[in-house]
Amino acid sequence: MAKRKSFEEKNNHIHPTRKLIIDTVFGRTDDNQTTFGYEKEGEQTREVGETWVDTNGKEWEQKEGYKITVSQMDEVRQYLDKLNNCQSEECDTIKYSNADKKVIRKTGMCVTCLRKFEQRLKDDGTYPFYEDYKITNNQLSYVTDLKAQFEEGLRGISQTMEFINEDGTIQKWHYDIDIDKVKEDLQNDINGATKAIEALLERKAALEDKLQELNHLELIKN
Repeated sequence: MAKRKSFEEKNNHIHPTRKLIIDTVFGRTDDNQTTFGYEKEGEQTREVGETWVDTNGKEWEQKEGYKITVSQMDEVRQYLDKLNNCQSEECDTIKYSNADKKVIRKTGMCVTCLRKFEQRLKDDGTYPFYEDYKITNNQLSYVTDLKAQFEEGLRGISQTMEFINEDGTIQKWHYDIDIDKVKEDLQNDINGATKAIEALLERKAALEDKLQELNHLELIKN
């Protein structure tokens, strides 16, 4: 039986460049060989908190289990800063209490700064309109969500409902109700919510005009 030739013996005739490609694919590269063409930037193990700039000039920061661009990290920091710090330029609170943090997330100001802010509104006669404006916005948000729930219910209402069980089987429930009456009631609820939204929007616009008249544009929300 003829002796089996080695890889090197069988491929001595191959052009050096092509042989290099084959060797590279099969992990047979020599550390002393010259690398031709494009070389991809290797994945480097980095420490958490380490920053670096890639070949495109983009700056990155290594986090626990992932990396993020510094520009994205700046946006995250700004968002968290807004959620957890009083936005008043006059704030001198050194340490925020739990009550402060809750109020900051809701109003953007700590308890002390919010109290001072609202006192100034009371002093110049703006506070009643400001309070009414806040209530109107909250009501508008609530009724808008309620209307969306009514509309979703109307779209999904059926005499027979199907539910998919964990094992993939389908379970059907039949409701012994007047489905047309339910649809009519839901439509009436939608119509009522629509009228309420229109009225609240009119009130919101009137209050915004008043706040603008009192030179408090900063209180107006889109």
